[in-house]
Amino acid sequence: MAIDLRGRAWTSLLGLAAGDALGSQFFVPAHRAAFEARTLPPGPWQWTDDTEMACGIWKVLARTGRIDQDLLAAVFAEHHDFDRGYGPSTNRLLRLVREGGDWRTLASGVFDGRGSWGNGAAMRVAPLGVWFAGDLDLAAEQARLSAEVTHAHPEAVAGAIAVAVAAALAATGPGKPGPFLDRILAHVPEGTVRDGIRQARTLLTIGDPASAAAALGNGRQVAAHDTVPFCLWAAARHLDGCERDGFEAGFWATASAGGDIDTTCAIVGGILAARPGTRIPAAWLPHLEPLPSWIGPPGQRDGGMTMDELFAEPPAQWGLRGDPHAWAALRERLNAMPVPEDPARLEDLLAATFLDVVGVDPRTATGEHVYREEFAHGGMSSGHVHLPTWRDRLLPLLLARGTRH
Repeated sequence: MAIDLRGRAWTSLLGLAAGDALGSQFFVPAHRAAFEARTLPPGPWQWTDDTEMACGIWKVLARTGRIDQDLLAAVFAEHHDFDRGYGPSTNRLLRLVREGGDWRTLASGVFDGRGSWGNGAAMRVAPLGVWFAGDLDLAAEQARLSAEVTHAHPEAVAGAIAVAVAAALAATGPGKPGPFLDRILAHVPEGTVRDGIRQARTLLTIGDPASAAAALGNGRQVAAHDTVPFCLWAAARHLDGCERDGFEAGFWATASAGGDIDTTCAIVGGILAARPGTRIPAAWLPHLEPLPSWIGPPGQRDGGMTMDELFAEPPAQWGLRGDPHAWAALRERLNAMPVPEDPARLEDLLAATFLDVVGVDPRTATGEHVYREEFAHGGMSSGHVHLPTWRDRLLPLLLARGTRH
């Protein structure tokens, strides 16, 4: 099956939000024991400014198919929630944009006219990289445009470019860790961020995140050069295992280094989730705050229904005991995503999400069933997903609901 880049960009956004939301919980003192034991804290897990701004980028791409800087500034300002943990400089900038200020003057004027070199442009950009994964030069250019709206310093721009290219490569085949970083470096301008990525390349044989962070930074300075190199090191070391447990392992490796945990985990989560076959752990999904309802992909009708609504009424009959759990997992994964207008696009989206959740393309997979441990809750066929039922009845049912809305 050809890679559905917009579907993968959506999954990247979900991975970014998952890393951000769970990572943010470890700033809560009561969750320190869970952090040290690598267990899940109680929900709900709220996302921060990292996710809110990533959703703003998605909104603009959904509307225009590219980064329109004026529109992006307006979307950022319109949906700016002060309580989501924005830095002081960005809070002020977005407030002034809402009041009629020019983002170009505001973004370039901070920090004595140098612009911000913070990690805010990098934290939000992974889904953009996936969106343009078919053209790495274009992905880098669009990342630059997205960064300049709030972070005008060249190092912040370089950090955004590096993360976008990393996510693009993850979506289309990252290769081995060393060449993966080499291909990123080919697009990153000279400077401190690039120097850090070069150093990360030399540390790939090190397995201890704390040691890598001691050399590369962990976001504690909230700067691009203190954040991006370590995140790319963590992503490079875990992309190969994403079809198994690499996403979860990558999250814990990143979080264990401390620092700006929500942001480092958002960046790594967005990159890892871009790889086809990656699964966000099912145990996380009930705790994650849903994405805001104001975002939407290309093809959205005004006032159109969202994908999760297609799953609202369950079918009259299942095939095996794992089917209702797969149904629920697909509904959760597609939460708040508007239904594409094109039936072929809807079919591809459903198939790609099924591949993410169950591990096979239901249209082409052979065999009668697939076993998923997370769907095993007791009974003779517990955990088994019946592929003919999905291919012949459930996916056509969803497609019919979506094409007549």
